[in-house]
Amino acid sequence: MTCMRDPQQNAYAWLAALVLCTIAASPVAGQDGAEQDQADAAPAPQQTAEESDQKAPKASTPAALVRVRLPLTGSADSSVQRTLTRSRDRLLEAARATGDARRPVLVIELVPGSSVSEGGRFERSLAVARFLGGREMAGVKTVAFLPRTVEGHGVLLAMACEEIVMAPAAEIGNAPADDPQGEPVSETVVAAYREIANSTRTVPEALALGMVDPGREVLEVETEQGLQFVFRRDLEEFTKTRELIRQSTVIPRGSTGPINGKDGRRFGFVKYLARDTGGLARSVGVAEDSLTESGAIGDAWRPVVVDLTGPITPRVARRVETLVGMELDADQADRANWVALRIDSLGGDLVACVDLARWLANLDHNSVRTVAYVPVEARGGAALVALACDEIVLQEGSALGVGPSLETPDEAMLANAEAVLTEVALNARRTWSLMAAMINPAIDLSVYRQAQTGETRIMSRDEAASLPDAAAWAAVGPALADDGPLVFTPDAADRLGLADHVVASFDELQERYLLGEPPKQLKPNLALEFVEALAAPELGAVLIMVGIMGVYFELRMPGVGVGGFVASVAFLLFFWSNFLNGTAGWLEVLLFVAGIGFLLLEIFVLPGFGIFGLGGAAMIVASLVLASLTFVVPASDGELQQLVRSIGSVALATIAFVVIGFASRRLIFSSPMYKEMVLDAATPEEKEIQERRETLADYSHLLGQTGSAATDLRPAGKADIDGELLDVIAEADIIDKGTPIVVVDTQATRVVVRRA
Repeated sequence: MTCMRDPQQNAYAWLAALVLCTIAASPVAGQDGAEQDQADAAPAPQQTAEESDQKAPKASTPAALVRVRLPLTGSADSSVQRTLTRSRDRLLEAARATGDARRPVLVIELVPGSSVSEGGRFERSLAVARFLGGREMAGVKTVAFLPRTVEGHGVLLAMACEEIVMAPAAEIGNAPADDPQGEPVSETVVAAYREIANSTRTVPEALALGMVDPGREVLEVETEQGLQFVFRRDLEEFTKTRELIRQSTVIPRGSTGPINGKDGRRFGFVKYLARDTGGLARSVGVAEDSLTESGAIGDAWRPVVVDLTGPITPRVARRVETLVGMELDADQADRANWVALRIDSLGGDLVACVDLARWLANLDHNSVRTVAYVPVEARGGAALVALACDEIVLQEGSALGVGPSLETPDEAMLANAEAVLTEVALNARRTWSLMAAMINPAIDLSVYRQAQTGETRIMSRDEAASLPDAAAWAAVGPALADDGPLVFTPDAADRLGLADHVVASFDELQERYLLGEPPKQLKPNLALEFVEALAAPELGAVLIMVGIMGVYFELRMPGVGVGGFVASVAFLLFFWSNFLNGTAGWLEVLLFVAGIGFLLLEIFVLPGFGIFGLGGAAMIVASLVLASLTFVVPASDGELQQLVRSIGSVALATIAFVVIGFASRRLIFSSPMYKEMVLDAATPEEKEIQERRETLADYSHLLGQTGSAATDLRPAGKADIDGELLDVIAEADIIDKGTPIVVVDTQATRVVVRRA
């Protein structure tokens, strides 16, 4: 028997089926709501990273990734172009070898650094942008990846690529951030942005110019032809031939953006949304493991390695800076572009560690890659130095974190160090609290995640609260050091993204970076060891003592010159060695020279109350003390010890001079050799006879007589008067040899003449 359904029941059945279909078609639970809303609102048929994941091709396209650190400074534009060229050649060679007809994908990840600049980066960014949009890169598809906000003229690099992939919350714009504040944008800069926008057509011209010129108000208008972007001043002319459906302001007048990734995708110039390289790989259809930065900077790696073992003292830190700096200053063909610091240290002098970390973080990351390799442990200040490098490689069984410090920093020292670490962390692309926690165990760290972007950072509660979007960050799990000192094992550092690689040996590290040959080991040469020996406090004290003794002997034996020569050489070696060692500068040299000048002024020109003499002596002592220091006011125990050693060296040299001076009066100045070199002073009897002779001398009979100058009178000299050669003095001016003269005055043996 056939069962007939009630019509109302059929309606309910159809309604239930419709609900089930709707539920089945809805997004998967847990999917990012922000990206889904953006996908629904997007008018263009573009895919998000999640959509492309469902439709990923079976065979991935050959791809490579190059990270460009912003802003571009120095010769970074040339280094970036060489790196891009090498990556392009490798991709094309791989595609030819496999017979893949598809264009390989070259991803350029823009990594922002310090936002503080003083201009001058526009030309370098424009050079790289023209290179990206030119024929040189036609064989590959260029994709700009912006996981974080990019400002300044790095915007040009993103515009020059064929496609742009951004994180939803990342922003692009505010191009004048690299220019001096308060100056109007030049027409040259505007023309360059128009050129790049029209050559690649990745970003609409109106949006491109609106990002650089605050005087342009950009509107989004909808007509029958679709969405377009026009300037406010051109709207009236634009609507004469088109029917305006709606309009809205995208970039208001007086602003240069920025525009976030979600709006960029709605506007059509952002092709995909992706938070990380995994989403990026799914978006562009490539294998995720191909998007790892392994290419060399320039044509090939030119690697060097320097050991940083034991306590890090100011001398050790300066040695590392000198050795690496010499390699970075070499000719282009021999210049190192990969520097590994093999660190096995518990830290040391806090100021020295902070200074070395700042020096490493301030290197041009587009010209050299710094790698911290930790085979055993890097703790305290040494961990700080490791975090300042571009990448960290831990060996199995090693440790990175807080350790038994070789000095106990006080609150003032920590405050000064943490103030500097804010700058270091920005350039090293780390959180300042992570770096500060290496030297201050009181800082508690946790893993924080940004709700919208999914980005994770290791930082303290205070740093998380200070972020502009602090409400979007939440701690994930407990604090990292709840059960003891903060120490990262290789597995934990790799899981948290703190370590770039975990290796079993240095040989494996060489394989990871595709180093063709073992890195050059940097060690001090004889010249550097000689300079360091001269700059040592002990030898510095000897040089100071020798210099003072030379001055003393020169004053006791005027005209001989031996003491003056020895003193000059001693002080020259002292300042030269400290100058090359990085502790002395022009200030110390000027203080020393000015002090010598004031002493001579006091002795020979302005004898009086001793102000110039005391001031000159104080300046000389200050210059000798400061020549061995890198600071003026000590800020740590290590610096205080340096100051004590420097003052002690000068004091020891002075005491040694006094002792040797007293001994020399009895030994040296009474020796036969000294008597042969210097005439003895006249005895009292000889002085009495000389005075009697001078008293009996009478040249009054020469008054009015004439003669001629036998020598130049300047003003003293000799003259021939009445056939007698006499010592005379010119009365008014200089008289040349042979000039006729007349005697105008006589006083005992003093004869005064003038021109006849």
